[in-house]
Amino acid sequence: MYMAKTTVTIRDDLHDIMRKEAGKRGVSEMINEILAEHLLMEKPRRDLFGTMRKVDLGDLRDHVERL
Repeated sequence: MYMAKTTVTIRDDLHDIMRKEAGKRGVSEMINEILAEHLLMEKPRRDLFGTMRKVDLGDLRDHVERL
């Protein structure tokens, strides 16, 4: 597998947490795992059900009022 090298800018507080959990040499692997979980995760299929925005039914009128 080809491994591309790049520079990533991380906030200091996040970098400190990652170094504590993964060690000095494990930060890159931890970033790869996080990105793989986020980007390669199977996204749910979108269908026509549930695509309309939610509305409040409290202001609906009876059909008699429309006449």
